[in-house]
Amino acid sequence: MDTMDKVCKIVRQSSHGIKAIEIAKRLGIHKTTAHRALFSLEQLGMVESKGGIWLPKTGEQTIKPLEKEIVIELPIPRNEWQRIALLKDMARLFGEKDPDNMFKTSLQTLEETRTIRITGKNVDDLDLQKIATMVQQANQSFSSKVKQLLKKFRISKRQIPESSET
Repeated sequence: MDTMDKVCKIVRQSSHGIKAIEIAKRLGIHKTTAHRALFSLEQLGMVESKGGIWLPKTGEQTIKPLEKEIVIELPIPRNEWQRIALLKDMARLFGEKDPDNMFKTSLQTLEETRTIRITGKNVDDLDLQKIATMVQQANQSFSSKVKQLLKKFRISKRQIPESSET
């Protein structure tokens, strides 16, 4: 019998509920192991906690749908490589002088805009057309943000010294 089965059996046998620490003592396991088993059993709808006291779940056992997440990391569009390289050069050049390096911060913000996170219980039901639309919007948004940053910093290719390394 595995740990989860043993933990479930002890919870079912307790008439007024039981604490995780008591389960751990009875089974001779670490309290963290008992908690993990209880949380797994709770997700399966077999037990429930009321103020730290674990009780068998009454009624129909249901499995709670788990939150799922899809992370899409988009590559930098080819037409933006040169601009991004320019920002990276500026971040490197001013990195030693400026502890709050605005170029580095801007690059991190841009990197975050290249990541699409979709979280929910019905992630599997997503329409591929919706995802494609999200990718297209992210690409358009990214290009405009890069242009805005360069204008904000008033940077042009002429301002980068030729001796800079990439």
